[in-house]
Amino acid sequence: MKTEILDLKVIDKELELAQSTVSFSPFINYLKTLAEGKSVKSQVYESVIAQFESELTAGKELIVEESAKHKELLDLIYTILTPLVSSEETHLWALSTPIPAKIFYSTDAFFAFHSCESSCAFAGIKSGGPSARWQKAFVYRLILKNVYDLDFGAIIDTYIQGVNPANGQPLYYKIHVDTRFLEIHATGDLPNLDNELLESWLVESNSEEHLEKLLPLSLFEFKGFSIVDFTDVTEEHAIENLKNVLVGDFEHIPFDEVNQSLRTLAGKSNIDFGILPFVKINGRSVYLSEGCSRSIIMNSAVKYHISEDVFNDLVKQYEQNTEVLIYNKISEQRDIKHPFLKVLKYAGINSYALLPVFYHKQLLGVLEIYSYEKIFFDRALLARLQSAMPYIAQLLKQMADDFADTIENLVRDNFTALKSSVKWKFNEAAWAFLQDSLHNPSPKMGKIDFSQVYPFYGAIDIRQSTHERNKAAFEDISCQLEVLEDTLSQLEGLLNPALKTQFDLNLHRWKNSFQAYKSTKDEMSLIQLLEKEVDPFLEKSRAISAETDAIVAGYCSAISEEEGIAYKHRRELEASMQSINQSISAYLVKSQKELQATFPHYFEKFRTDGIEYNIYLGEAIAPFKEFNKDYVRQMRIWQLRSMAEIATVTRNLKDNLAKPLQTTQLIFVHSTPINISFRNDEKRFDVEGGYSIRYEVVKKRIDKVLIKNTEERLTQPEKIALVYFNQLEQDEYMDYIKSLQKEGILKDDLELLELEELQGVHGLKALRVGVK
Repeated sequence: MKTEILDLKVIDKELELAQSTVSFSPFINYLKTLAEGKSVKSQVYESVIAQFESELTAGKELIVEESAKHKELLDLIYTILTPLVSSEETHLWALSTPIPAKIFYSTDAFFAFHSCESSCAFAGIKSGGPSARWQKAFVYRLILKNVYDLDFGAIIDTYIQGVNPANGQPLYYKIHVDTRFLEIHATGDLPNLDNELLESWLVESNSEEHLEKLLPLSLFEFKGFSIVDFTDVTEEHAIENLKNVLVGDFEHIPFDEVNQSLRTLAGKSNIDFGILPFVKINGRSVYLSEGCSRSIIMNSAVKYHISEDVFNDLVKQYEQNTEVLIYNKISEQRDIKHPFLKVLKYAGINSYALLPVFYHKQLLGVLEIYSYEKIFFDRALLARLQSAMPYIAQLLKQMADDFADTIENLVRDNFTALKSSVKWKFNEAAWAFLQDSLHNPSPKMGKIDFSQVYPFYGAIDIRQSTHERNKAAFEDISCQLEVLEDTLSQLEGLLNPALKTQFDLNLHRWKNSFQAYKSTKDEMSLIQLLEKEVDPFLEKSRAISAETDAIVAGYCSAISEEEGIAYKHRRELEASMQSINQSISAYLVKSQKELQATFPHYFEKFRTDGIEYNIYLGEAIAPFKEFNKDYVRQMRIWQLRSMAEIATVTRNLKDNLAKPLQTTQLIFVHSTPINISFRNDEKRFDVEGGYSIRYEVVKKRIDKVLIKNTEERLTQPEKIALVYFNQLEQDEYMDYIKSLQKEGILKDDLELLELEELQGVHGLKALRVGVK
């Protein structure tokens, strides 16, 4: 035991205003109370009391600097107040001044801990910082309890952080201050206190500031001593920190903090951790980039081009034999037995372990432990990590659920008519069905419909897509015929007699058909000829010799849809169209997220040669939100602006496309609300009612409409066409156009056009304006 004076250096200067005296009187009085009973220890207590009273007189006070003179008495205190089995070599225990500031007696462990104070720091305790509030709150609650008999709970716990010299990992200790042997007396008149006011103060973070004005510390005298006890809570602290990190936004988890918490728990600084979720699509395990970004084996697999099929096989094998895997040394021999370890070796990993993570007995993934050094992963280390596994399991469960939700949302938004904005209506119908089924043996699912919604139709079409398809097909088939003619020419001198006879009989007719295609483009006749005559002839020719096989193989390679030169133009066209449509879809999806936040609406898009979309907006779709016509106006402005931006996007793509395609932009303006309902047979929404159906008819007939008395198509590249019926619609959209012209988005080339009459549709007009 040590009697050297240790300064904790955490006392706030303002607390020195209180009179403080180290005294054993409270302790002796406590022993006298115990000695009055008939306990077997009574004689021991009386003996200790006698020893104190004989050695210390005159109020039984102690001068801190002279504590070494009374070491035997201090040893007695330690013996009485601590369990006999506790060891001073490990027990962090000390006696301090009444307000903990100076230590005058401590165990060897406490003394050694304090001597390395450069590696230790009270959590948040600094002069003028949070420590001041902690200490004052501690002191004032003691005053209220001892002087006013008002117990609001003493704040007597805080934390201290140290560093383990063996491994450099942080250690955390909980500080408990025992004030049983402390008396507080007033040295002057005390004010009366309002308990309700006190209660309101004490819930505030700055409660001590109110109390300082009412109860100056100079009014009080502290007499006795405090006991300071440190308890190692490193594991609890690491778990609490891990829990705090994982509670919140799972998309932005600070994995570095997770890693550090697990390191602290394991007690090793030279190890790292990875988290690998097992998520599946249709029973097949797949990479989950966000979750695997902290998996060393997945990062290595991606870096060294390990296929997803190999990963899926490894997961299947592990699921069939789930166990803790430990590789303390990754060697050449082990690499052969476990090929997946090769990628770890390439990444410089020397030691690796896998811990399965379960949630309700379901395997969700694994926790990886690895090191670039040679580490011995023993069972004791793994046992220390068990307390963290429930939180890791919760993280993996959330990752799996988020992934499933993402897939469901993508499928719903891209492949079904059940969008999030209208899902509430389906939920209501399903609930009504369940309620009805309780009383009705033949319940019926209610109709899903929305009345009086404003429609918005837009179409972005790839200009002359049919012409481009025909052109690409003609160029490719012409190329195929050239290769075929060259192939037949090479085979001519290598055929056996039977095939040579067939070749001589048909060659002239075949060539005539080839030439006929190039002039008349009779594609169907040519395809029939190739399938019924030419292809079987080539197959027979392959079997003659290795040379003929190689010649025919060259032709087959040329007509491969994936890589052959005879599909080059069609592949380029398809890739160009796909690039355009993907860009348009990406723009619309991004815009939709912003638009839905303004007012919920139903949105669906269709892939044709370009992209078409329908939007329905109205109170029926979002009855929980107040609707007004201003939302219609905002949607119309967005639609016009978005068409201009889409035209710019597709124009900028043109130079990077294998086929330089252009797009046209069309908007159908319909000011009157319509009714829509969900068709269960087709699993989609459709218009309902005579007037609403007329809207659908017009929408489907205007895509190729001509300007009246001309052969010119309304839709043109780098222009927006708006089709409408009445003057009010024209006036409204002209205001929008003028606004976008001032912004420099649209050109000053607005055209007012009349359109040809369509079957059953009369009086159509259009506005057409160029996009800058």
